[in-house]
Amino acid sequence: MYLLHRLAAQQLPIAVTGGEHVDAVRVLSLAGHIKASIPKPVRTLDGFEQPAATVSEITSLGRSMLKRFPLK
Repeated sequence: MYLLHRLAAQQLPIAVTGGEHVDAVRVLSLAGHIKASIPKPVRTLDGFEQPAATVSEITSLGRSMLKRFPLK
């Protein structure tokens, strides 16, 4: 929910970087709270690299969640 509040405070679209942040975007997207473009991880010599996800919209369900669970 913290990321959803952070996204709501910024002008969209926004790029989200970092593996754990992109995973949080993926969860919010699967829950229907946001619309996002999330590329697949890219294989590298050291393992995998996660390209940035682009959040384009907070859905009406996401806005309802923001109202129900305000930051304290």
